[in-house]
Amino acid sequence: MSLPAPEVPPAGPAGSRLRAIDTLLADRGQLFQALFLSAPIPKALVDLDGHVLVANPMMCALTGRTAEELAGRHVDLLSHPDDPPAGDLGLVPAPQEPDLDPNLLLDGERRLRRSDGTELWAVQSHEIVRHNNGEPQFVVLSLVDVTDRRRAEEDLVRRAFTDPLTGLPNRRALTDRLRHAVALSRRRGLQVGLVHLNIDRFKAVNEALGHEAGDLLLSQVADRLRWSTRVEDTAVRLGADEFLVVAEDVEDLDGLRALADRLLSVLDEPFVVHDREITLSASVGLTLGSDMTPDDLLRQAQSALTKAKADGSRARIEVHEGALSRDDVDALQLETDLKHALENDELRLFYQPIVHLGDESLLGYEALVRWQHPTRGLLPPGAFLDAAENNRLTSRLGEWVLRRACLDAATWPEDLRVHVNISARHLAEEGFSELVASALAESGLDPMRLELEITESTALFAAEATLHSVAVVTDAGVTLALDDFGTGYSAITALHRLPIHTVKIDRSFVADVVTEPSTAALVQGLLQLGRGMGLQVIAEGIEDLDQADWLLRHGCAMAQGYAFGRPAPLPNPAEVFIGEMTDAPAEDVAGELLPQQIEPPAVPVQRSVTAETAPQRPVGTWDDEPDDTGFTGEFALTSELLDDIGDEPDAD
Repeated sequence: MSLPAPEVPPAGPAGSRLRAIDTLLADRGQLFQALFLSAPIPKALVDLDGHVLVANPMMCALTGRTAEELAGRHVDLLSHPDDPPAGDLGLVPAPQEPDLDPNLLLDGERRLRRSDGTELWAVQSHEIVRHNNGEPQFVVLSLVDVTDRRRAEEDLVRRAFTDPLTGLPNRRALTDRLRHAVALSRRRGLQVGLVHLNIDRFKAVNEALGHEAGDLLLSQVADRLRWSTRVEDTAVRLGADEFLVVAEDVEDLDGLRALADRLLSVLDEPFVVHDREITLSASVGLTLGSDMTPDDLLRQAQSALTKAKADGSRARIEVHEGALSRDDVDALQLETDLKHALENDELRLFYQPIVHLGDESLLGYEALVRWQHPTRGLLPPGAFLDAAENNRLTSRLGEWVLRRACLDAATWPEDLRVHVNISARHLAEEGFSELVASALAESGLDPMRLELEITESTALFAAEATLHSVAVVTDAGVTLALDDFGTGYSAITALHRLPIHTVKIDRSFVADVVTEPSTAALVQGLLQLGRGMGLQVIAEGIEDLDQADWLLRHGCAMAQGYAFGRPAPLPNPAEVFIGEMTDAPAEDVAGELLPQQIEPPAVPVQRSVTAETAPQRPVGTWDDEPDDTGFTGEFALTSELLDDIGDEPDAD
């Protein structure tokens, strides 16, 4: 707009009107100021370079700044920090407009930031004010606050694509998300995985506790799925008790199975609804693909889930047949074989010695499970515990290991203890304390000679059932050990939740304790923490004398590792007796406690078994370096299943 200079008015009525207009225009500065300051719309006068000359009260109220704070500041002060700079958007002035600062050209709806950091949305417009000669003088910048309308629109969209009960994306949102994931996987050369979960026997929960309790339970399930998935994955509620996780950038079926195992493990912990503990499980259907439509992927996942629930079993994982490789078929066969392993007495216990670092005397053993497969030979836990998890056999395996370990330990000298790993789910199951009491009574083992090992996560997230079981067994004299100490981020919290007697420093720290100063400082801190809380401390994974010497010098009393003996079957009492009668060297009977530089203990019954006296290891076990079977000594299992039977890869 422009303000023309007044002209000399003619005589007569018309001239009178023009003279009145002339008088008004003569004072146009005051008129403009009055209109500007009283405008109900936030406005600011800005120079062509984007610096504020003056702002009206409505602009001050909108931005949260005074007129003095705005004067002289560049308008990019109002821009939201998450939006790209206006200069990067390639905006150009309209025809016949002068060169203006890019921030003045952002007409339309845009996001701004108030002085207190809060976000607002406004519709921006600008108008150029010119001199009489047409030269641009300044710009009137107007902002109309549309934050409420914008939020209402976003809320409508969110409601349309969000499940109102759980807050997860709904089936309508799934279509768009899955289409995006498939397109992205094709560009990256990877695959999209679907994990279709259905809560087992959820109808019974609704009928027993009511729909309100069922809704609370579903909300808790959704929360656990939400924080158990990766950032790039999407958890969706399909309806009723069905959930689906879209996993992007999946390399192979093993990666998808690992995700499914993790999701099932977080559902293993009991839920609390209306002060009642409820244990859930879920059946799972898996599928994997890239060169197919989203609808085809969904149908395959549904087909796999239907198969998982077909026989009425619980917590079963099935894979769509089109996604199965030869290895997958082999794994399924292994799952079937494992169901008969307990019935056919095919499981074996190996024991790894725990020694006193000061005098190398034997203190006890940790029990570790093996499977003597009828056709595949001796299998390490890494080869079959996944199959146990898929069939929900971990509790049955755990019971067998506990009973067998107690029976074996009852035949040892009375000063030797036995350590047994227990999973979080097994510990939380009803009747666990009775199981421990039964195993002790059946074997005649003194409860003080049994130590149960649990993981840090078990201690952190222990529910009431877990705490009750622990209280019962520890009151009877059984002790509790915290395995893999230091690998989590809440170790102190874990120590306070349960009556921990022993902590085991993880082998990943011990391996570098001599060569890495930072690791040495960490281990020294863990030792001081354990001793300061009056706890026994065991260092796992000791493989040489340098590590043993360092730990001994820094106050670690007990140790476990290849330097003192690999997991192996214990010699039976007859073998030990023959060794004593013939005065055979200790290492010929039970294996050396330390390498040859250190004398073994004098008492034969306190000797461990090493690789020299243990049976030859079949291909596929993990007591040495990785072999051609692919076993690397790493437990490919969910976090808490790792310790259900034996912490084998981390068990030195």
